[in-house]
Amino acid sequence: MSNQPNVSPDALTSSEITHKVLALAQSKTAMPWRTQLPLAFLAGLYIGLGGLFCTLFVSDTTLPFAIQKFMGGVVFSLGLFLVLVAGAELYTGNTMIAGGAKAGLVSWRATVMNWIQIWLGNLLGALTLVFLVFFSHVADMGNMAYGMMSIAAGKLAPDWTTLFVKGILCNLLVCLGVWVGYAGRTVVDKCLGVILPVSAFVALGFEHCVANMYFLPMAFSLLADGYAPAGVNLDVFTAANVVKNMTAATLGNTVAGAALALIYTFAWKKR
Repeated sequence: MSNQPNVSPDALTSSEITHKVLALAQSKTAMPWRTQLPLAFLAGLYIGLGGLFCTLFVSDTTLPFAIQKFMGGVVFSLGLFLVLVAGAELYTGNTMIAGGAKAGLVSWRATVMNWIQIWLGNLLGALTLVFLVFFSHVADMGNMAYGMMSIAAGKLAPDWTTLFVKGILCNLLVCLGVWVGYAGRTVVDKCLGVILPVSAFVALGFEHCVANMYFLPMAFSLLADGYAPAGVNLDVFTAANVVKNMTAATLGNTVAGAALALIYTFAWKKR
């Protein structure tokens, strides 16, 4: 007789995912700082690794435009896959704690404090990866320096409102990737669940604040070291543009994640 547990292969339903997210809101806000910080650090590192992998494809200008963008998005999925399976605390996913606050399971104060702490932890992880990548001289591979700086230039150039809307669209897709990932019962389920939403946001050029914590400092580090690839507008590399991008992307990401969670909570929470 088999000793294997009887686990249903079916994915969780929409209602079951909603209640899972509400339960996670409680556990995430109750998590002690000594646990929260290293997990937030790892999430920033993981998303940065996805961004680094993505840059490899974006740097290859010989690829057709759509193929280049699609493949870059697919490999960027590595970041969210690691967050979901290995375990880490990611700001953009944690915006869905708003559902728990709306349901009265956690306070809005605890929700906002979680967002601030996770955002800072993600930043620390992303900056650590920038340090490691810079001194590993990955930028010297092929056309990587061009890719790293052109990605950043494209994020610094648009106006605040454009970046804000791109932040909304980005985290709508990212949180749907997390949502579908929560539905899966196996590692393969979670991997397949995140690929299409994440690859869509990357390929379409939307703005993810945690990814930008890696992309922007990485480009500025190269600029400070004397890199100036042809075809990259270096005039946009200013502190004001960094603030513009990060505030717009963070607020847009927050609006999208919170709204998605609130809609599902309204639809499925038992009254």
